[in-house]
Amino acid sequence: METVFEHNMTKEEMIGVLGTDELTKKDFVNWTQDRHYGLIYRLYTFRGDDEKAKQYADKMPNTQHKLFETCYHDFAI
Repeated sequence: METVFEHNMTKEEMIGVLGTDELTKKDFVNWTQDRHYGLIYRLYTFRGDDEKAKQYADKMPNTQHKLFETCYHDFAI
């Protein structure tokens, strides 16, 4: 399963996207692939790579989770 951890997240990005730098892949073991795509989307949005972020948004089904992930995040470091 593809997770945000395969995308070379820096400590700063981890704090910006996840709110902490103390989480590991094991903390997300029970998540669905769609939820992981949401985190990857957030990572690329944080990086300012809208094209790559859109690729991951397009992989998520049209659900409330997708709406929340793609519309209601305020990234601040």
